Amino acid sequence: MITRFLCLLAALCLTSSPLRANDTLAAIAERLAAGEYSGITGGILSVDGKLVFEAYAPGVTAGDRHDIRSATKSITAILVGELIEDGLLKSVKVKVSDILDEEFKAIPKGDPKRDITIEDILTMRTGLACNDWAEASVGHEDKMYKTRDWAAFLLSQPIAHEVGEHFSYCTGGVVLLGRVIRKLSGRDVPDYADERLFAPLGIKGAKWDGTPKGYTDTGGHLRLSLGDLYKIGVLMANGGASGHGTDQAQIVAQDWVRAMTTEHTRIYERRQRYGYLWWLDTGEVKGKSVSLIYAHGNGGNFILIVPELKLVAAFTGKNYGKPEQFIPLQLLSREIVPALIEAAN
Repeated sequence: MITRFLCLLAALCLTSSPLRANDTLAAIAERLAAGEYSGITGGILSVDGKLVFEAYAPGVTAGDRHDIRSATKSITAILVGELIEDGLLKSVKVKVSDILDEEFKAIPKGDPKRDITIEDILTMRTGLACNDWAEASVGHEDKMYKTRDWAAFLLSQPIAHEVGEHFSYCTGGVVLLGRVIRKLSGRDVPDYADERLFAPLGIKGAKWDGTPKGYTDTGGHLRLSLGDLYKIGVLMANGGASGHGTDQAQIVAQDWVRAMTTEHTRIYERRQRYGYLWWLDTGEVKGKSVSLIYAHGNGGNFILIVPELKLVAAFTGKNYGKPEQFIPLQLLSREIVPALIEAAN
């Protein structure tokens, strides 16, 4: 306990694991703690359940909560799975219009918008003219934020592609899932999330943003600490179980974790693939095939899992809208993973 406390005071914690002697990983932690990665505010990394480093940039503490932006979406996906586990949602094939009758009342029968399923939102395939990667998109999130009723804004967009067929990154769809969670659970999203996910993980003080109509913004702007993000990463890496060894408790159904991290969507603009609001990637490093499961939020907020190396990491950052937000991914692919593979050989 004393060692742990002193490490946090120094904003840098390196454990006595075998990886302690690895100069590459130690140097990354030291540079992070010195603030040399501009805008990256903290990082935690473990291998096989053993903490390798925990570091915070100057002026940042372990208790600080960070706006994790779109990494919120990946947590929303977990909550959808909890609805299924609780018997409140039959399956991801259910049409959203069958749940949110009030929101869809102005949409006539036969309109393809009525065919949008929960799965279509989880895979960014609603077919709506909503593309947050294109500023000119009529359904762009920045336009949505200027309206009072975000659900009405989203559903007013025309159909641009066949429902369920084309990937188009759309925050508005994930915001609509917040209304689904509230309608089916009978509880506000923060209360449901605390009960079914955060409290079992020991996460306290999560802060959600609201919408002008009094709903929860489940598409972004959730505030969590670096340690909170890491706990969620461990949960995902453990197939929905918390902790390590005999202290594990199954919090999320293993089948749902598998579904979230299975490729459902091809993204033609990028090499990555998409599960249920979780990003997926694969590659070869030093002759070893590795895969990556991750949540990403603008600014440099990441949950990173490399199953083949039993690696779990989390990073926070404030490089909003800047290329520097991808520093954690670059560190992982160019330095951390190669170093771990070399250490294992």
